[in-house]
Amino acid sequence: MAHRVWLDPQCTRIGLGISRSLGDHAVEHSGVIPDPVVTDRTLTPNDEFIIIASDGVCCLMESIEAVNIVQDGFNKGMGASEACLELIEASKKRWNDSEGNTYRDDITAIVIRLDDLWNDANDAV
Repeated sequence: MAHRVWLDPQCTRIGLGISRSLGDHAVEHSGVIPDPVVTDRTLTPNDEFIIIASDGVCCLMESIEAVNIVQDGFNKGMGASEACLELIEASKKRWNDSEGNTYRDDITAIVIRLDDLWNDANDAV
């Protein structure tokens, strides 16, 4: 069986060989956090979009910065996928500026536009 988390004796090469760790209590002793951070929020017609992002986006960028990048994309006429790519590219640049080309955490993001959701909900009533 391949190791999912590893660290060499010199503490120079670390790795997490899984794409997700939610609920993975088997490696909790190695520092993998199996419990997600969950926040409830009631959406309103003032909410324009949702950003779901991994720590590769969030640890070097404040939430408001991510919101501004996505909003700027929408203001330029981009769709959700294109605005999401802008966010990913900005995250990659942050990692490169911070760590050089030696390390970059997982960068995963999803952008969901909500404006049509409210239109569809009003049409259904």
